[in-house]
Amino acid sequence: MQNIIPQTSEIYKELQEIANNNKLVVFSGLPGVGKSLYIQEFQKIVREQGKEIDVIQWDVARKSFESDEIAKHFPMGNGTVHDGVKIMSGLWLIDTLEEWILKNNDNDRILLIEAPLVGHRFVELIHPSENETIEAFLSSEKTVVVMPIPTKQVRRKIEEERERQVSEDAKVWSGAKPSVMLMLWKMTCGIANEFGMDINMEGQPPYSPGIYEYVFAEILKHRNFEPLIIDEIFEVPDQEESELHSNFGLKADNETAEKYAQLVKENYSDERIETIVSKWYLT
Repeated sequence: MQNIIPQTSEIYKELQEIANNNKLVVFSGLPGVGKSLYIQEFQKIVREQGKEIDVIQWDVARKSFESDEIAKHFPMGNGTVHDGVKIMSGLWLIDTLEEWILKNNDNDRILLIEAPLVGHRFVELIHPSENETIEAFLSSEKTVVVMPIPTKQVRRKIEEERERQVSEDAKVWSGAKPSVMLMLWKMTCGIANEFGMDINMEGQPPYSPGIYEYVFAEILKHRNFEPLIIDEIFEVPDQEESELHSNFGLKADNETAEKYAQLVKENYSDERIETIVSKWYLT
């Protein structure tokens, strides 16, 4: 498949360098910053280098924990993931990561994880771990958290494309609806104020790459954080959701998913789950 990002692009060169220098690469960030595109392109670059790559993506992995049986205790909301499912997905992720490290630490295989973080989606990767093996790996130079940060011009273009593509009954995957993008941006500004900024929260705060980087530099203070400044606009074809997510990525089987669901049911009260999830950004 042909690369969407040309090899002459500075962004392509940055992705190449990340593939050269890291063992675990985590792509993160808000909806509407191009994560899916850069995840796709990064996988191509890794394979061009002759390396093997394993992939864990939030939207694929967490679906293992949304079976009819698990939903009896942890039901989906109106298109939203139950907070208990977020907890069990994260517990599975950390155990899976430990197994992967022990198996692949001495080869050149790469693990790519798509971790949105926002709202407690795979945040276990950025909170200091009591597991020494995990923490040593996550805080080492082998691991990097890459966050695409579009300039105002690029963000404006993304918003325009979302408005063009997304409707309530949209069948073509095009990411979060514009209203969700705006809501999450306002939430980010609220977190920025908790961290010491003074943003006017009346109405809709305008997008700012500086605020975006400020907030996540604080959230990711325990990890190697690499802002990927996006100042180029690429022609990206409309794609089905199945094309954007690697359904062959690592995920739990039914028996494993049930085990983690039982673990959460026995050890996490509703109050504890709510507290943990609501403070996802306090690392």
